[in-house]
Order: sequence, then structure tokens, then C-alpha cells
Amino acid sequence: MTSRTWRKGAAWTVISLLLASSITGCSNGNNDDKNAASAKADSTNGSAPADSGGNAAAGGNANASGNANASGNADASASQSLEPITYSMNTSNEKLTGDTPISKAVAEKTGVSFKYDLIVGDETQKEDLWLAAGDYPDILAMGPAEVQKYKDGDAIIPLNDLIEQYGPHIKEKFGEFYNLMKDADGKIWSIYGVNKSREAKADASANFIVQYDVLKEAGYPEIKTLDQLYDIIKAYKDKHPTIDGKETIGFSGAMSGWQVNIEYNNPIISASGLPDHGNFRIDDAGNVQYNPVSDDAKTYYQFLNKLYTNGLYDKEAFSQEDLGKKLSQGRVLAAYAPAWMLGSIETQFRADGHPERAFAHLPIQFTDSTVNNTNTVVPIFSGSLQWAITKSAKNPERIIQLIDYLFSDEGQILTQWGIEGTHYDVVNGVRTLKPDVIEKIKTDPDYKVKEGFETEGTGSGFWFNVGDGAKLADGDYATPLTKEYVLSTYDDMTKDVLAQYGKQVWADFLPAATVLPGYLWNLTPPDDVQLQSKKIEEAWKKYLPKLVMSKDATAFDGAWGDMKSAMDKAGLADVNASYTKLWADFNAKFKATIGE
Repeated sequence: MTSRTWRKGAAWTVISLLLASSITGCSNGNNDDKNAASAKADSTNGSAPADSGGNAAAGGNANASGNANASGNADASASQSLEPITYSMNTSNEKLTGDTPISKAVAEKTGVSFKYDLIVGDETQKEDLWLAAGDYPDILAMGPAEVQKYKDGDAIIPLNDLIEQYGPHIKEKFGEFYNLMKDADGKIWSIYGVNKSREAKADASANFIVQYDVLKEAGYPEIKTLDQLYDIIKAYKDKHPTIDGKETIGFSGAMSGWQVNIEYNNPIISASGLPDHGNFRIDDAGNVQYNPVSDDAKTYYQFLNKLYTNGLYDKEAFSQEDLGKKLSQGRVLAAYAPAWMLGSIETQFRADGHPERAFAHLPIQFTDSTVNNTNTVVPIFSGSLQWAITKSAKNPERIIQLIDYLFSDEGQILTQWGIEGTHYDVVNGVRTLKPDVIEKIKTDPDYKVKEGFETEGTGSGFWFNVGDGAKLADGDYATPLTKEYVLSTYDDMTKDVLAQYGKQVWADFLPAATVLPGYLWNLTPPDDVQLQSKKIEEAWKKYLPKLVMSKDATAFDGAWGDMKSAMDKAGLADVNASYTKLWADFNAKFKATIGE
């Protein structure tokens, strides 16, 4: 459930500036975006801490920004206890550990450490089992739908009073967007990151990927459409039926787990040139439509059917849960995969001496005249890894003090840049990642996890980040993610592939960013259509394999018609209407909140 990560219709684009997609900066750095995904994770598209709580004042230091009193109540946590305390928290990352340099440094400031409850398999299913049993971790990193379940189950606590008393930096960083965290009942049930930047991330990239070697053999052609993608995949596989002794896979996916949304919904959104609103699309008038039954969805599933019929589609896609595991084999020529899915995989390719198996990130669409509005920025990171505090947690104020420290400038520097002298130096007044750190990030797939840069969390990056491109009170960047840093992490082959297309970084393939008020998938799903939504999703998942594996056009049209009929009977019109109202209400709330 991720993220992992935007919009076409100016009617609801409340903030309508256009921004350049690369960020200028004085220093180098790194900041992966899992949400993801989740994508969760998207993205989601397309992720936070084994670490501490508290606030800069608790450590006897006002914090690097010099603005510990920004909210007028910094003393609220000045008496914070540093007595060691451990909280349990969910994660799906088997490599995650609290025993890292950054985790230990944060714990020194706050006294908080973590015990991770590893989820293997379907995260949502495990979270549902925890809820049913009344036995869950102290902290849960979840998406908005899961937060709503735990709220309805009376399993999580509201955070308003705790933030008022123990969260001066939280309030200061959210500023005018603070009230956006409040639910319809006026209560804050989860907390996440806030984006103080209005620029696209320097490492932004398109999500259709093509192996470097495929592009090289084809003479680095310009690939703008799915038809063009099909042609180069077929040509390469015809010439190379196997890679390292195993069958070459033209295009892959993952249908049996949570990635089904990323792999069979998001490509349609991207190919349509639309921002990522999850499994919905929104027209210029603000009308919401369930995307998997759109005309564009039919076109995309016909593309997958063509791949399958001609032996170019991964037959294991229907049963596999994690596309990343298949991509790591080096024999998949193309796919739809957000960057967060690829980082350690490509690092491993290079470590193994196969840089040609890494992937180009190309904005592939239905037609070469499709307008690309996929590059977007939002003010808050209310994605798939929001932190909610359950009723199991003792001394919940310590958790808020932890989060407050993470939002302080001192906490931002520590979690995003690392430890001065170990991970970065201050050169001519600006933070600069050490060369050996950059080299380790390039060559060691687990380096960021081992050092503590990546843990379970929220926002842009893996902590309560305030945005890549945002600046702290000292005038320097909150995170080290700049165009210069991105360039420093590229190997020679990546630079050469980009040069073939006249680009420096993958973000150069994208249009200027549009700032949106938010994403539909970030919002709590409407209560009145929960049953209908579930039935519609079940129909989609039932007919997906039939569509992709249809033996001919007649069989495909039959399956498509049956799916549409099933969705209509399940209440598709009611779902579309309810989500249209949800989006309109959110935009009204957004305008009222920021005074538009």
C-alpha cells in the first residue's frame, strides 16, 4: 500500500503555478521516496523511523533553525523525559533495524527506540487481523483507508491535544496547512509530512521503464507511445530469447498483491498524461470516474493482451505479488515501475558488473499528442504511510515528542543529512555530503538502511520530511536532494544513455510541475459507498486476468462488457458520485484553510 505520488484540470488546481522540475542547490545528497508507495506507494509511483521523540529544547539545544519558539509554546516539551522507552511499529521491510548511527543519535535526543513487527505478505490483511483481535503495535504506518478502519474500530487516539501540548515544531512546520490534518469531526487521527517546497523533486522520473541494453540495440530511438514500446521489446526478444540462460521477459507486472493498483491502474493514468489520483481520474469540471473502467483502461488492457498473445508478457505476473523481485533477475525488458521499486535493484546490477540491465525512465503515453500533466507537487504528504497511535501505546506524548523533534530543524538535518563529520561536512557555510558517502550510496544497495536514512515513515523521503528543495532557518536546504546530487549518483552508462536523448537527469523528460491541493487517494474514502467500492474492486480483479489473456478480440470485448456490467450492478454510478463530492468538499476545505 504505498505510494508511492498529480493533475490536469485547472478547475481544481487551487494553486496554479508552474515550476521547473529540477532543484538548484549548493550541496549534494540523497532522499528516496517510497510512498509510496505504496507507493505505496505511490506510490505509489511509489516509507520512517527506528528513532526518537522529543524536541530540540529537550536536548538543551534550541535547534539549528533558532526558531524553537516559533509556535509560542516550545517550553511545552522542555521537561520531556529522556528515560528509554520502546514502541512497537509495523514494517514490511525485513532489513529494517533500529541499530543504526542515525537511529541511535535520534534516540539520544529523545529516549525512544522501536521494535518492529515485520509483515510478510499482504499488509492490509495483517492490519485487519490485528484490528479484529484487538492486538496491534503501538504505532501503525498506514494509508487513509486503513486509518479510517482503525478509527471506526476505536483502536487509535486523536492527536489534537497532544500536538497542542507537545508539538510546537509540528505546528510551526505545517503552518497554514495544519487544519488539513483534521478529519470531518475536527480531530487529527494521523500525522505525516508537510511539503514546504513548491518544486518538483530533483530525482522525479517517469514510471515506464526500459532496459538500457534494449535502447542501445534499437539505436536509442525516441519512444513516446505504447506501440513504439511494443516494437522495441519484440525486436529485442526476437534477437535475445534468453538472458543469462533464462527466458527473456518482454513486459512484467504483479497482479496478486497490493501492487495490482500500481501495475494495472497507474500505467493507464500515466499513459493518459493525468496526475495520480489513485484508481480515479478527474476531468476539468471536477467529475470523478473510476479509472479501471475508462476508455483509456480498455486501450491499455488491449496493449497487455497484445503482449501476452505474442509471448511478450510475463506469465507469472498473474500470481506474483512483488514486481521488484522479478525485475531484480535482469531479464525483464520493460515494465511500469516507480523509482522507489528500483533503487537497490539497479545498484546490485552495477555491483554485479551488469550496468546494462538498469532502466531508463520514459514518459510513454497513448499517443504522441497526449498532453503530459503527470508531474505535480502537493503541500502535504498524507500518503500511504501516515502514523497513527493506537490505544496500546503507553505515554503517547513521548511519540508526539519524537515526531516533534523530527520536525525541528535539528531533527531534519540529522534524519535527512545524517551526522556531521560522518555523513556530511559544512563547506563554505553549506552542508555537503561526504564523497565516500555518495560512493557508498551508489555501490551498496543497503547503505541507506544500515545508516538509518531509511526507516518506516511518511512524507517525502522516509522521515517527517518538510520537502526536497525546502530551506531551513539557516538558509540551507532541508534535504540534500539536488540536481547536483542526482548527477553525482549516476554511473557512466546512465549518463551516456541520458546524453543520447540530450538529457542530464531523468527529471528532464518531464514537463514543469503543477502544484495541486492534494491527491484523491490521500483522502479518507467516503463511508456511504464502502460496500459498492469493494464489489467494484472485486469485479476488476476478477476480470483483469481474463482481459489480459483473451484469445482474440471477441473474447476481450466480451470480458470487457461483462466487467462493466458487473461494476454497474455493484453501484459504479454511486461510487463516482460520492468521490466527486469528496473531491469537491476537499477543495472547498483547502480554499477555506489557506484563505483562497
